[in-house]
Amino acid sequence: MSVAKMNRTFRYGIVSAVAMGAMFSFPTMAQQPNKERDASPFLASKTQCLSEEDASKLSKEYEKCTAKQFFISGSWGSASGDFKESDVQQEAAELGFDVFDIDIDDTRSAWKAVVGTNITENSFIQVGYTDLGDVSAAFSTTTNEPSRFFSETSRIRPTSVDGYTLSVAYQFLRHEDWFLHAHVGLYFWQGNYDSLDVFEDTALLQDVDDEGTDLFYGIGANWRIHDDWVATIEYERYDIDDNATDLASVGISYLF
Repeated sequence: MSVAKMNRTFRYGIVSAVAMGAMFSFPTMAQQPNKERDASPFLASKTQCLSEEDASKLSKEYEKCTAKQFFISGSWGSASGDFKESDVQQEAAELGFDVFDIDIDDTRSAWKAVVGTNITENSFIQVGYTDLGDVSAAFSTTTNEPSRFFSETSRIRPTSVDGYTLSVAYQFLRHEDWFLHAHVGLYFWQGNYDSLDVFEDTALLQDVDDEGTDLFYGIGANWRIHDDWVATIEYERYDIDDNATDLASVGISYLF
């Protein structure tokens, strides 16, 4: 009997998670008086871009803010996929193996960092980095061909990757304290997977490296907690190799 287990490893080493303490540093902070907000939009926004109405109210000259106002954000959350035991059984059966004792760990912590700037008053372009965390799958079989088993089943696992993002976003339903946004873009990802014989506690040679470019999209709710700070709750879906991964996260943005 042989057992295969695949664990994703970090290619870039350990990266410290984005600190969320700033989100809680303003729990009782109300909106600032207008005299202290004379450079801020009257409606909550992803940046400090002033609309024509804002500029008029503030007696300022209106200027288009394309690539003039910026934000940087960090988020932490939970990622999960839809990889199931039946998927393992089906893929293994197609290779001629009957597997059992299936153990899938497909829910994990994930994080991302983003920097963006205005295209128009309500639209943005964003670049970032997203790490969808670690996954694993373990299963057993009875076989006289352990080498073929390890070699051919090394790609049977949940999907989890890390990589760079490029997206466009649009904010809507803007109010004084909150607004919504939606975004869509491309995820330039790569994944590094290892196979392990758990009986021998030995790493196998059939490491698998994947890379690709796929679509991702999401929607979020945002709350202006200070002139320069915005808190966000967000849901995203990453369609990686037709194997969707969902990311629910909370984050904080700094506007400058």
